[in-house]
Amino acid sequence: MKRKTSVFWILFSCSALCFVSLTGIFFRIQQTTPTLAEYSAEPVVIIDAGHGGMDGGAIGIDGQIEKEINLSIALKLNTMLQAYGFQTILTRNSDVSIHSADAKTVRQQKTSDLKNRLKLLEDTESGILISIHQNQYSKSSAHGTQVFYGRNCAQSKELAEMLQKTITGYLQPDNTREIKQATKDIYILYQATKPAVMVECGFLSNREEAARLTDEEYQDQIAFSICMALMNCLADRS
Repeated sequence: MKRKTSVFWILFSCSALCFVSLTGIFFRIQQTTPTLAEYSAEPVVIIDAGHGGMDGGAIGIDGQIEKEINLSIALKLNTMLQAYGFQTILTRNSDVSIHSADAKTVRQQKTSDLKNRLKLLEDTESGILISIHQNQYSKSSAHGTQVFYGRNCAQSKELAEMLQKTITGYLQPDNTREIKQATKDIYILYQATKPAVMVECGFLSNREEAARLTDEEYQDQIAFSICMALMNCLADRS
């Protein structure tokens, strides 16, 4: 595994610039509203590893725990983005909930945790939220990444489209899922007034996909795809 990881990082460093140029040709999004590339200030990427602490999230078909996968991918993404000079903030860098101290019950803690994640985004100048999650469904055949986006900011949809196209183009050519606007049950995205997306990387209810999602090399590839998508959205910055 160490040898595979070393090879990946060599390829990562050599191919990133070429990848951005090529995908930029195919995935450029025309909008009448300001794009992420037109932000006047340098973006601050808030990387949100979903769940944590007492909230484990979804449990995979073979016992995989969502919060652990989310954190692993988030940490990898953080390393990659920082390598390219991005300023980043992690909502968590360990297995914790970020609820306030006065939240006592599990329900109060989960609510407080979500509100604190949203507050971090709203309080961060030029903040962009990328939330990492895993999906689950009653039918084990369901598979593939799907990206959700906030309803209050046009740039959220722009980033979601780029993420979906980049991840499926690089890793999942048979994935026909489309991006979706967040509803009330995705609290942070529904309330956010700044660019905010949630990447449901795959289905833990699908045995084959769940196994991939716990694989270090595949997690590197997911993080790499997210990194490249964001770089493409910001490629036209002067």
